[in-house]
Formats: sequence, structure tokens, C-alpha cells
Amino acid sequence: MGRVFFNTRENLDTTSLTGTDTYVMLASDSGKTFLVSGGTQTVTLLPAADMIEGWRCRFVTTASPSGDKTIGAGSAVIHGTHVATPTESDNGAGTDGTAVSNIIIEAASQAGNWMEIVCDGSAYYFFAAASQDAAFSTSW
Repeated sequence: MGRVFFNTRENLDTTSLTGTDTYVMLASDSGKTFLVSGGTQTVTLLPAADMIEGWRCRFVTTASPSGDKTIGAGSAVIHGTHVATPTESDNGAGTDGTAVSNIIIEAASQAGNWMEIVCDGSAYYFFAAASQDAAFSTSW
């Protein structure tokens, strides 16, 4: 039997979240991993009318950004939590059941921090992990 190779880079985006230009998420971004670095940037999730059940993506910080990356939904439809190391004093980005409009990958984020966002068709849910409190935050 022959060897099977998959295009492992097909779902890896190494450029969209490394600059400062606004990036608007697409339905075709579902399943992608975005490598994050660079300056202040706005990232817009799918609008409420276009939310797709099962849509998901992942963000991985490859170097400390020089500015915050704000990931926004346009309305308060994002729920989730940020888990920091056990020695940290605060989780920093938990929504505690109250929906928010934005998740911010802070300039203090470090290489290896990551966040995944999943959509159920009516809301977005995130889970983020980092080695420091100030890696992620949320806002309305």
C-alpha cells in the first residue's frame, strides 16, 4: 500500500493576522489556524446573519504582537474563558455567562498562547490558554 500525504498547510494562514490591516473572517476560514503577530489589528467574525453552525478557527501567537488584535462580532454574542497557569492570580478573559462583543489578543501575549472559537449558529464560544494573565481580554 502506498503512502498518503495530506496538504497540511492548506488550513494554515501565516499572513492574515501578522499585520495591521482589518481582516474580515469568511465562511471558508472555518477549520483554519491563524498565526498571530504584528501590530494593532481589527478582525471581524462572521456577521450574525451569516453565522454557521460548526464554524471554527484557531489563533496561535507566534511572537508577542506589537499591538492588540481585536476580534469582534459586532454584537454581544461571544462567551468563553481564558485559562492561565495555576500560579496566575486571575483568568483575565472569562465572560461568566454574560456575552461580550470582542475578544482581544493583547500585545502582552507570548509565543505559544492560543485561542479557539466555535460557532453554534447563534453565538460564538472561545477557549484560550496562556502562560500569563494579560494575554487575552474581553470587551463590550
